[in-house]
Amino acid sequence: MAVHQFTNPGHFQQGPFDPRANLRSSQRISITISGRSYELLSQRSGAEGRSLSNLASYLLETSLLPPPLDRRGLS
Repeated sequence: MAVHQFTNPGHFQQGPFDPRANLRSSQRISITISGRSYELLSQRSGAEGRSLSNLASYLLETSLLPPPLDRRGLS
């Protein structure tokens, strides 16, 4: 279920959550989502040519990343 599509390795900041730390280890979880969320996830995964699991994992992982710093070094 892990997705490793982080295109800019320099973007990551060291801290409690470092997505690079466990790239070879995946954990399986089960969640319950609304019918509407499932519908939207299903439509988007089809449009992007990826599995529901792959897209859900990608969205979850990227939502946990710290915001990137702008050019001036401010968040």
